[in-house]
Amino acid sequence: MPATVQSETIMKDLAKLWVDLGKEDATAGSAGVIRACAMTLIVAAGEEPDPGNFGETISQLMHEHPGRVIVLRTGQVSGSSLESRVFAQCWKPVGRPQQICCEEVEITACPSRFADVPQLVLGLTVPDLPVVLWLRSSQPGGGYAGAQLFTLADKIIVDSARFDDPEKGLAYVREFPRKSINVADLEWTRLTPWRESISHIFEDERNLRFLKSIRQIRISHSGETPPVSARYLASWFRRTLPPSVELSFQSGPAQPGGRIRGIAMEGADFSASITLEDSTAVLSVNQLTRRTAFPPCDECSLLREELSILGKDPIFLSCLE
Repeated sequence: MPATVQSETIMKDLAKLWVDLGKEDATAGSAGVIRACAMTLIVAAGEEPDPGNFGETISQLMHEHPGRVIVLRTGQVSGSSLESRVFAQCWKPVGRPQQICCEEVEITACPSRFADVPQLVLGLTVPDLPVVLWLRSSQPGGGYAGAQLFTLADKIIVDSARFDDPEKGLAYVREFPRKSINVADLEWTRLTPWRESISHIFEDERNLRFLKSIRQIRISHSGETPPVSARYLASWFRRTLPPSVELSFQSGPAQPGGRIRGIAMEGADFSASITLEDSTAVLSVNQLTRRTAFPPCDECSLLREELSILGKDPIFLSCLE
């Protein structure tokens, strides 16, 4: 591996970056630079372009989950066919005089050099801190995302919604726990507001007594095929309610992402539904209706939630079985 892309060389570049940041800060007469790092976040971004929202996502994540970010890209690069660059993500919290900065390393390789990447990344992970691998590429499992890279991570984050075929996406995610790998799927994370809304319904003791009387649950979604999130939700219901409850899916007009649009629960003397209308959820329980905020789950908010819990999610894993 050429010296210019060895992990030792990149570490020297990072050290120089901090020296330069300190000099710039001193010249500006500021109160100093704080180096923040609580994890190593590896992002397998593949060949996808780097739209502004991706860079913004990384920047926002660092505010709450500071760490060393290693972005892996696929591309045709010159010379060694493996290139790297380092830079910093900096911000100044409100009411604080110092800047807070995190490190970011971007590695670009052509397919012939993929085998060199895991060893390079290993030398860049921060010792004694968690390592999270985010498979952001639209071709999960390809390119950098080989078994050697998986072994570096304490947690792997995928998004099965990136698969055109939900069956293939679900099958892909199920392979991780079978190999004893801690995995999280952003399609499951998208269910958090839905599951919270259902829990809020039955937190009311007047509704709790009807829980065992539910006989039918219908999950509405956009598009002809139920998305993975709808399948996760159905699995969650099956593990929460008696096996006698009838579960069904109802398709609707296709929309980007094929998301869940509503949930209806029916039972003896009981009827409840949650319907999504733009950024609002309409909750109806026995003809009593109220609205609650239901903001869209963007990539940053989903990742923020997953990075907050680095251990295994037993409820999610049970819904994968």
